[in-house]
Amino acid sequence: MALRGPVAPAGARGRVAARAEALLAAVLLLACTSCAPGATRPTWLGRLLDRPAAKPTAPAVSVPVVDLDSVDLPWAEGEEYLIVVRRTCRTLDLYRWGHLIRRYPAVFGRNPVGAKLYEGDLRTPAGFYTIIEKRYHDRWARFMLLDYPNATDAQRYAEAIGAGELPDDAGRMPGIGGAIGIHGSDKEDLNNQGVDWTLGCISLMSRDVAELDTLVPVGTPVWIQE
Repeated sequence: MALRGPVAPAGARGRVAARAEALLAAVLLLACTSCAPGATRPTWLGRLLDRPAAKPTAPAVSVPVVDLDSVDLPWAEGEEYLIVVRRTCRTLDLYRWGHLIRRYPAVFGRNPVGAKLYEGDLRTPAGFYTIIEKRYHDRWARFMLLDYPNATDAQRYAEAIGAGELPDDAGRMPGIGGAIGIHGSDKEDLNNQGVDWTLGCISLMSRDVAELDTLVPVGTPVWIQE
């Protein structure tokens, strides 16, 4: 079935991709993998990421800030919205101008080892992505499509082919896959138990993904931590 919904303009996707590459470079150097989302930013990272931040404007919906300690991301204060998925913490966090405003429990692909490499490996991707489409879904309430595979995923896939790391079924290797996104659940008992049941997507409770859908626009960057 063809996905329907607004698509980010090419220019917007390019700007988000460039920003994501800068963030990814910084994150890889910082190796910030802790479940504690707060972190100090060294001066070199400031030079890499600082830019004139847009003045915050009143959101279209009421977005109260969560009253938690040490949850801000100072290096993301220039991002109107940023989603951070922490697989080890089993959470999806939503930031606005670097401040945490929502935290949702999340479950992932059935295979918890490593990042997605090919179609059918049942893994959730890891890295920086962008929401490129949003739509209603009969089973999962909402579906927010991510731009997997991106250039980094394609490079990893090509390297895996060259290294003979993909399963070979009588000379037929699996493709890189696609249709990865954030969605609700028709198995909420499994979500409540923290059971990973998807084919690689990120699943929230349906009420949570419906709320998230009202808060974030197409073009929102998504950082999935491995």
